[in-house]
Amino acid sequence: MPSNSATGAFPATRSTAAILAVVVLVAVNLRLALSSLPAVATLIQDETGWNDAFIGALTTVPVLGMGVFALGVPRLAGRIGRRSAVSLALVAMAAGLTLRLAGAVAVTLLLSAMLAGLSIAILGGLVPGIVRERLSHSMGLATSLWTAAMMGGAALGAALTLPLSDLTGGWNRALAFWALPAVAALAAWLWLEREEPAQVATVTIVRLRDLPWRESTAWALTAFMSVNSVVFYSMLAWTAPSYAERGYTPETAGLFFGIFTGSGIIAALTLPAWSHRTQRRRTLFATTVVGCSASLVAIALVPTFAPLLILVALSFTLSGGFAMSLGLLSEYAADAAGSARLTAMAFTITYTSAAFSPFVIGAIMDAVDSWTLVFSLLAGVTLLQLPAVFFLHRGRVVH
Repeated sequence: MPSNSATGAFPATRSTAAILAVVVLVAVNLRLALSSLPAVATLIQDETGWNDAFIGALTTVPVLGMGVFALGVPRLAGRIGRRSAVSLALVAMAAGLTLRLAGAVAVTLLLSAMLAGLSIAILGGLVPGIVRERLSHSMGLATSLWTAAMMGGAALGAALTLPLSDLTGGWNRALAFWALPAVAALAAWLWLEREEPAQVATVTIVRLRDLPWRESTAWALTAFMSVNSVVFYSMLAWTAPSYAERGYTPETAGLFFGIFTGSGIIAALTLPAWSHRTQRRRTLFATTVVGCSASLVAIALVPTFAPLLILVALSFTLSGGFAMSLGLLSEYAADAAGSARLTAMAFTITYTSAAFSPFVIGAIMDAVDSWTLVFSLLAGVTLLQLPAVFFLHRGRVVH
């Protein structure tokens, strides 16, 4: 089949399986930089003496970058082409993670975090478009696989970074190890695109004034995603340190963290499809909110009670709610341009607001040193999603 950008077809020299494999390999890198550092946060603090607020800032910086750079991704792809934009992002990721070899220098870790945020913003903004263009005949499968790969990457970083630090002789080497998947993805991406013409992509340029600021449905969806992400990135930064400080060994705390991040894969593969079929979708959304809040209450008050079961329940409901909300970004849009505007609004506000939550949690711990208070606050924050659920009706259109 000849290449045809208008129809979204792809060359016969590239099988669907090959394209899927490259997309999955790229997607694995979307959360590795975020999940690997918290896994060794206790080791970093023991060596450097940095306080909880600074450790939280190392997660805040890349997530903030994801929000700040979101609007610029279409313009970048339009200027240098999608092939070059994806390549640039993977180079930035590999370079940023390699910098962690000198991780005991605070400014180096911050620079690494900024490069990771830039890379994730570019890749996260372009992967859905790659799926639409190159895999339009199997979008459902491709979307499920790249979302699951993203969460799988987070689980790998969470579960294996601490063992890698023992194997390689230092937490900085373990963190830098995760540059290798970015290098592998870059090689695979260049191979995939090597016979494609180096064309500048036709993209929708998104401007602030064009976003759906006056649409109540857009605000409801954005609010749901924002609160969900505040809780998720707080847990991403502090799950392992919180269990380590509450009596568990660093190895066990790392295992708990890996289970928390990995359990979201199941939700990503099941709940969006269920949400699409059920006539009681808002009930399903509300159930994930209540389940997430209840899990956080259990972690706050009885952290030793079935921690694995509680973390699985938390991850399933938290990640499942976000995965379902991602599907609404397409459902509520009148056309592709509308989807780009709604996505830009949701992602910019979501990631910018969620970015500060790890830092705030760290500051609270520095001030009061109470994980019970922290997780109780997060349980209450989670319930703020319920008013937004009321507005997530079927049949709404955001222009």
